[in-house]
Amino acid sequence: MRISRIGVAALASLGLLLGACSGVEPGSAGSIPSKTVPGGDSRAPTGSASPDAPSTGSAPQVSDPIDPSAISADACGALTPAQLDTLGLTAGTPRQSAVGPSCYWKVAAEDANRIDFTLVEQNSGGLSDIYDQRTEFAYFEETEVSGYPAVYASDADQRTSGFCTMYVGLNDNVAMSAGSQFLTGSDLSDPCPVVAEAAESMIETLKG
Repeated sequence: MRISRIGVAALASLGLLLGACSGVEPGSAGSIPSKTVPGGDSRAPTGSASPDAPSTGSAPQVSDPIDPSAISADACGALTPAQLDTLGLTAGTPRQSAVGPSCYWKVAAEDANRIDFTLVEQNSGGLSDIYDQRTEFAYFEETEVSGYPAVYASDADQRTSGFCTMYVGLNDNVAMSAGSQFLTGSDLSDPCPVVAEAAESMIETLKG
C-alpha cells in the first residue's frame, strides 16, 4: 500500500525547513506556512522502534544504527557548544513539529541565515519512506554522512537560492531532516555543503 502523505520537515513556501509548529513567537520561522512532502506514515510513530531492526526498505541499510532517544528528548542537543562555535551558529531554539522534535540555529554572523534539524519520528520506514516516493521530489540525490546513508531531496529545487534539504538515516526506522535557510552571504548559492557539515557534527554527537 502506498505510503500516506503527511507534513515532514520540508521547504516551506518561503523556503524554510519547517513542519507545523506550536508555541512559537510571531514572526518566527514557525509562523510561515509549510509545504508537505512525501514519506510520512501517521499510523506508526517510530520513537520506540528498535534501532537494530533489520532493514526491509528501499534505502541502504544502516550498518551502525544510532539510537535517537537523546535528541528525541532534546533536539537542540544534536549539536554541542563546541560544534556550534566551529559552525558559527548561535544557541538553538527548540520546537515541536507535526512529525517530531525540531531545533534551529541562527548563523552568528548573518542573523537571517539558519540551520534546521527535525527528527522525523512519524516515518515508520525511516529513510526508505523518502526513497519510496523519490519521483515526487524536484531533486533526489543519494549521498552519505559519516558513513550513514543520506539523500538530498525536496519538493522544490532552491539550492542556488540558499535552501537545501537532506535526510540522514540514523537507523533503519528513523531519519533526521537537516536543512538550510540562507538569505544572505557567501553560502547563498551553494548551501548544501554547510548542511552536510552540520549533519556530520550531529552524527559525531550522537555516536559520542
